[in-house]
Amino acid sequence: MTLSTQRHQAILDLVAEREYATIGEIQAATGASASTVHRDLAHLAGRGALARIRGGVTRAADPAQEVTELHRRLARLPQVLQTGDLATVHRMLTQALHTCERLQR
Repeated sequence: MTLSTQRHQAILDLVAEREYATIGEIQAATGASASTVHRDLAHLAGRGALARIRGGVTRAADPAQEVTELHRRLARLPQVLQTGDLATVHRMLTQALHTCERLQR
């Protein structure tokens, strides 16, 4: 098992244990530098193994929950379009697109 594989498993174990872990907690658990932790998290998030959030990571979302949330967001879209709030429309569509990309993995 490579060192990066060991770090990845340690990160996944930590998140499974706590549901949420900060960058500092991951550094302490793995002994890796902040930049290495960020690269590891990008790799794991890219695989859909966890979700990055501000300051750390959390467990990956359940696909059924993701679909429910996507449906909820898109159901509101016609209402928001009628208000002419293009910034909110943009945000909603961007979030929906990211959800679709996660579900494809």
